[in-house]
Amino acid sequence: MGDMPRRTEATVKHEGKGKAAERGQHTEKKGGRKQWIRILSIALSVLLVCCVGAVFWLYRIYRGINENPLSVLVKDNTAHTTTVVDDSGKQANYVTQEHLVNILLLGIDSNEERVSWNMGYRSDVMILCSLDFDSKTMTMMSIPRDTYVPMNKLDYKTGAVKSRTKNKINAAYAFGGGPQHFGEKNAVDCVKEFLSCNGKLDIAVDYYASIDMDGIPKLVDAVGGVQVVLDRTIDELGKKGETITINGSNVDTYVRKRKQDGGGDPGRNDRQQALLVALAKKIKSMGAINAATSLYNDATQYIKTNVSLEEALAFATFLQGFDVDSGITQYRVEVTSKTMNGTYYEIANEKALYNFVLSHFYRPEA
Repeated sequence: MGDMPRRTEATVKHEGKGKAAERGQHTEKKGGRKQWIRILSIALSVLLVCCVGAVFWLYRIYRGINENPLSVLVKDNTAHTTTVVDDSGKQANYVTQEHLVNILLLGIDSNEERVSWNMGYRSDVMILCSLDFDSKTMTMMSIPRDTYVPMNKLDYKTGAVKSRTKNKINAAYAFGGGPQHFGEKNAVDCVKEFLSCNGKLDIAVDYYASIDMDGIPKLVDAVGGVQVVLDRTIDELGKKGETITINGSNVDTYVRKRKQDGGGDPGRNDRQQALLVALAKKIKSMGAINAATSLYNDATQYIKTNVSLEEALAFATFLQGFDVDSGITQYRVEVTSKTMNGTYYEIANEKALYNFVLSHFYRPEA
């Protein structure tokens, strides 16, 4: 016992200070944790309020769009008039339909592999969708990719027209600089000029949406896949007349195959339209808000468009108001094949095109 160190008053005081310091640190840690909990609670509360506010905002927008979606989508109410002379020499004035909204859909032959090779981009799928808000119907016009037309070549930096040329219509996207520049703008302008039938008519194409090859599977999967009926036997997919499910794993074969029983370009164009019809059915069954938000969340990175979220809701709302099975007219531009300087082209039947555009986009002036 005598060998044990004695606890002096100084020792006791020192130990007391150490314990007090430990208690102070512990109290400080508890206080810091409480402060972080308060900060986190405030942050979560703000986030919750923002989410509720966003949902309420989206709902208010949807209600307004649902009452009059056309008011959201129409960019220009200017009526364009043209004079038509029939075979007997009788003249009649026609004016553009004011209740149509047109959107050009482009399928681009780009993917990660082509980008890494620095290859050019072309719009191998070109479908003009025309929505009639009066009759609640839709017309889909497929333009064959090899159609020989005049077009602009743009300056990639400024978008200004550098020169004029004639080429396959799918080259207009590349001559606009592809996805990094003015590809969509040049494709839209080219299609408008093509549908003008040498300047006789004037068709508004206010909207566009382009999607690359890598994005098509994502788009289809975003809506949970779709069902289609095969128009012909395709070994990789099934037999003619069979109903199959199209998803991300097989959609590329369905929309792009044209050789070996693919039916060539006409067969491929028909299946591309059939896929759009199937997507329209699925979007309608999902509801406007669910469909618009799902597509924006899952496929936006693969899509370039000038359609805002509000306008996307208006398009989706339109789908709720018509019968997808009977309300869609499918049209393919009539062409004949021709080889020039060793290159294959397709030449549009100008009279048939003029008659279709006049009958669909115009009405007799009252």
